[in-house]
Amino acid sequence: MPNMRSRLKGGSAQVRIRRNQTGWAKPLSQAPNPHGIPNEVMRTLANEGLSSDPAAFNRRLQELLAAYKLSDGK
Repeated sequence: MPNMRSRLKGGSAQVRIRRNQTGWAKPLSQAPNPHGIPNEVMRTLANEGLSSDPAAFNRRLQELLAAYKLSDGK
């Protein structure tokens, strides 16, 4: 049975391993939010560090969503 080095000399496997080791691998795309809230809005909410009060959180979420829709999602 051939050892691992001789199996990697085949080319494509060796290239894939080298890419993964050096960080050349293509990053995975982010899955869309299942709740329909844009990632930018969620990032802004996380950065604001709101209290654990659900009413305040929901109020700010609605404000950010309204602003997001007014700016055409930009």
